[in-house]
Order: sequence, then structure tokens, then C-alpha cells
Amino acid sequence: MTFSFDTTTQLWLEISPASIEQSWQQSQSCSTPEGRWHTYLNQICLNTFLPWLQAEYEPNATAWQTLHPLAAIWEVVNGTAIEIQGKRLILIPSKSLDTSEFYIPQEWVDLPSWIGDYYLAVQINLDEGWLRIWGYTTHQEIVAKSSYDASDRNYYLEEEFLNQDITLLWVIRQVSPAEPTRATLPITQTLQQNYGASLLQRLSNPDLALLRLQVPFEFWGTLLEESSTLERLYQQRRGVKQIVNLGQWWQNRFEETWQSLENLMETGYNASLLNLRDSEQNVIKRVKLVNLEGTDRQFVLLLVLETEPDRRLGIRVRLGTTESPLCLPSNLRLALISASGEILQSVEARSVDNFIQLKRFKCPKKMRFSIEVSLDNFSFIEEFTT
Repeated sequence: MTFSFDTTTQLWLEISPASIEQSWQQSQSCSTPEGRWHTYLNQICLNTFLPWLQAEYEPNATAWQTLHPLAAIWEVVNGTAIEIQGKRLILIPSKSLDTSEFYIPQEWVDLPSWIGDYYLAVQINLDEGWLRIWGYTTHQEIVAKSSYDASDRNYYLEEEFLNQDITLLWVIRQVSPAEPTRATLPITQTLQQNYGASLLQRLSNPDLALLRLQVPFEFWGTLLEESSTLERLYQQRRGVKQIVNLGQWWQNRFEETWQSLENLMETGYNASLLNLRDSEQNVIKRVKLVNLEGTDRQFVLLLVLETEPDRRLGIRVRLGTTESPLCLPSNLRLALISASGEILQSVEARSVDNFIQLKRFKCPKKMRFSIEVSLDNFSFIEEFTT
């Protein structure tokens, strides 16, 4: 419900005790104190502001979840997005008493799929149970008038550039719905698939805090622009294993990190290094680029699938290299591991090998296993289900 308006027509809304309790419980699944705090404040903000917005102005307003689930966003970035008839509101909640400037995380300003039209500064007082919208601005204004702090990757806009009368926002939307609100952004670059996977693996370490500051923004930003990367990062940091579903490969549904051999060859890779026969029919071949953390070598992991007459799945696993020298390092090991952790078979490279492979094996439906690539004290493990 609306709590009150002050003389500058700032919007004040009452926060229900139930929302505070519910938001606190939801925040406890996050992997870091920062993520829990973001989730707590943003869930309160969304639960309080969105019903008011729907009741007063925009019945069809919805929380933005087009690219990533909100929980995954709040794990790493403060802010909530709401969609209203082709426009996007970005709410940035804070408990700070200082309203001399409005801070906006860089992600909400510089990422093409994240940017909004209107940005609302939200102050939350949990002790007294209220929030207020103490000002708003547009993306254009932020780009033109804010200052950027590279140390925390936030934009800061002085209070004097904010419009404190939020009722004007709805008036402008009615009178001039086509008014430009967004600045033009430069074209962003796309990370190479193998580097993106390596970066995701690194950031999945639950001991890392302030993830958005761990790598250069151009890398971090392109990760967030990928449709499922942030959710995968969120799940991995919470200890939820990502399992490759081989059964879905027959419906042409592939995990992003498993690409076709043709795509890999377009980058200049010589498929003959894997000693494949061109005549193979009715099989699925997918490859994954593997970067072993702590080493400077990159490898190609190949899976070849074919159905058996008894409806089991026949699987071949092969490991090659993408780099010169073309021979694999000695002691590089490829292993098949059961769901219980037992090593079912393994093979170790010699200094003269340019690929190694496991013996062909068969799996019934819904069987789980893992493939491990290891060198010295470093290893990579991928889990599969049929």
C-alpha cells in the first residue's frame, strides 16, 4: 500500500513484515554474503513496488526474466528490472541514508540486453518498514552526465540530475510514449567459446567473492550476454552439478560448450588429428575444447554416439590436441568413471601420441557416468547421463 507522499512527491511505500521474512528466507540459498544481501533487498523491492505499479499505472507490468532468472542476477549484481509495454524500469535498492548521488552498476548501463529506459533510485528502511523512490532518470542521462568509477564498476549520478517527482514519469509516458530514453552503445565483442567455458569454470569457484570485479568487464559482460551462462554460474556456485544429457542430443539439443566438428574446423582445426572416418553414418559427433586449469595446453574431447540394436547407446571417447606440438604430453590421462566414482577404464598418452581413446562402451538409458581428463595434478571432469 502507499504509505505517504512528501512535499516533493517522492513515492513512499510500506513494506509488509511478511515480505521481509519471505525475502530473507529466499536470500539464504545464495553462495556469498553479497549475493544474499542483493537478493534480500531486491526481493523486498520487487514484492513491494511491482504490486503498487500494477494497481496504479501498469496492470501488465512484469519482472524481467527474459535472459536470466532474477536469483542468478542478484547473486552477482544489484538491481531489478521491470517490463512495462516495451519499456524497462531498472530499480536499484539501497539501505544507505546518503542520497547525494545515485549509483548504478555498469552491467545495467553498458550491456545491450540489460539496459533500461528509466532508472529508479530506491531507499529501503527495514527498521521502519518502508521504501521510497527518491529520484529517477533515463539511460541517456546516465551516459551523458554520470561519472564512472573503475574500482567498483559503478556509474554515479549527482542528485541534482535526478527527477524527484515520479508522477512525471507516468505523465511523460502518456504524453510522449516515443520519447528517446536510451543512449547508443558500441557493439560488444563475443568471447570465443573455449575461453568463455574456461572463464565460467574459473568463476564457479565458490570461494571467489565480488565476481563482477574478478575479470575485465569486456569478458565479464560478454559472459552475461550469453543466454544461459549466468544461470549455469549460479547453479555451479551453489553446488548444483551440470550434467550433459546425451539423450537430448538425438533431438538436436546440445549444451553450448559441446559444438559440432564442422564448427571447430571453421576455426582452422585439422579434424584428421582425431583420426575420424568420413564414411561414418547415423552417428552424432560433438567436441568440447578443454583447458586444464594450471596448464598452458588446450585439448579436444570428442564423443561419438550411435544407437545399438538393443536400444543401448554406443559411445566412443577420444582426446586430441589443438596446439603445436601436435603430440600429446606424456602422462595425459583419459578415464571413464562410474556414478559411484569407480574408474572403469583409462588410457595414458605417450610422448608420440597425437590422440588417445577409450575402448568403445555401451550404456542403457538413464545411466550416469563421467569422463576425466587429467595431467599431473590438474584435471577436468564432465558428468553425463544417457
